[in-house]
Amino acid sequence: MKNLLILLFIPLLGVSQVSYKDVMSINSEDTFKKVVIENGYEFDSVDEEGWISYGFNIVRDSIEGNKSSKWGIYNQNDGKFTFQFNRRTLLGEFFGTEDDTSENPYDKIIKDIKKNCKYYKIINYNGIDYVSYSCSESTYKGKIGFVVSEGVGLIRHFPNPE
Repeated sequence: MKNLLILLFIPLLGVSQVSYKDVMSINSEDTFKKVVIENGYEFDSVDEEGWISYGFNIVRDSIEGNKSSKWGIYNQNDGKFTFQFNRRTLLGEFFGTEDDTSENPYDKIIKDIKKNCKYYKIINYNGIDYVSYSCSESTYKGKIGFVVSEGVGLIRHFPNPE
């Protein structure tokens, strides 16, 4: 019986994991929405600057703002997209301990970017330095960059890096 329960939960482990292949496939608002919706994200909002936001298991809060451990955002004006992954667990935050992030979607995607893409340069965006790569497998125009800032892993598309 115990083995049956374990087998029932195995499929749940792979659910809602945006992958390297998913990131490489995004080249339009439609493909962005396809990726986030197929990975279990739910619509959050569209702001006045054209940013469409989707979150995973959003906790809605009209006072302090909606919260999620994973966000995907896409800009309707210039085609930029960003994925944000919280790299800290609740226990890690509470006790101030270091977490094992090797199974975090951010770390898995970054591992594949470093393996499959070519380093481009450091790109500063809004005061944050991103290491950026050129990926021949990508369907988007531009570069992909990543950084960890305040415990959050950011993967950002740069359509026209300078």
